[in-house]
Amino acid sequence: MTRSLKREKCVEELMVLVDACRTIPADSIVQDVLCLLKRVVLQSRAGAIPPLVVLEADVPAGLLKVDHLLALAHLPLLCKESLAGWSISFPSEEPPSYNGLFTLRAREMAGKKVREVMHPFPVSLKPRDSLSRAAYLMTRTGFEILPVEEDNRVLGLLRDKELFLELSRIVTEVKK
Repeated sequence: MTRSLKREKCVEELMVLVDACRTIPADSIVQDVLCLLKRVVLQSRAGAIPPLVVLEADVPAGLLKVDHLLALAHLPLLCKESLAGWSISFPSEEPPSYNGLFTLRAREMAGKKVREVMHPFPVSLKPRDSLSRAAYLMTRTGFEILPVEEDNRVLGLLRDKELFLELSRIVTEVKK
């Protein structure tokens, strides 16, 4: 049985306007972010906390996610198993000297500006980009939202949500 292939959608057909995402101005302080995210968590039944799109002069500049904030609140351990030819074994538990560090770091970050802690968008998409390119860039960069730009102007955002729904639509269509 031969199926006719429909034209694949492109990024502009799935992108959303900036106001479809939760946003925060870049000059806000981290304490404001935490208050906003706390309200989101308390009002939602979903386990995941959505990332915030950081706006610099009303233009999407980057993302701020919960794991970005948590990373600021701890002292990372070394990631390598060897350094300069020496083998390093990692303790399975946090060193005792780290006790109280989370609270100290949390208090230090409270007054920082969002632009200081956000992760800038590493890449952007073009409206006519393929969904394959979009999926590749999202998985490669770890960003679940990417800006869609043309002529140095942000037209919208592509979220993993819309990309997933399109994937689901295509797969579901195969069964019919």
